[in-house]
Amino acid sequence: MTLMKKIAGWGLLTIGVLIIIWGIWTSYQIFTAQIPVYEIFKPSTTQHISFKKETGGIETQIQEQMQQVVIEQFKKMFPPDFLVKLLNLISWSIFAIILFMGGEKLAVIGIRLLK
Repeated sequence: MTLMKKIAGWGLLTIGVLIIIWGIWTSYQIFTAQIPVYEIFKPSTTQHISFKKETGGIETQIQEQMQQVVIEQFKKMFPPDFLVKLLNLISWSIFAIILFMGGEKLAVIGIRLLK
């Protein structure tokens, strides 16, 4: 019985450590842009539709130009796929935390079986 406990203990310890190492290595590759982040969220393919008024005074034209300037500046600060990339990085970070916690639990169970 003790031989089975030792084999199971070493197995769980090894699996737990390997899970943690794989999670760290993959996170390192993702955050250094060596591999792309896993796509949980995909960019939308909606198109912007604008309705132009044929009649309008100077005030309406100025307001439309101001809106265009604001939209262009916002696009420069935050590219269209910025939010999607951010959400994918956050979802990978949450998954990596779950991996680390699971690997740690497996390693702890393995250590307890070895004692």
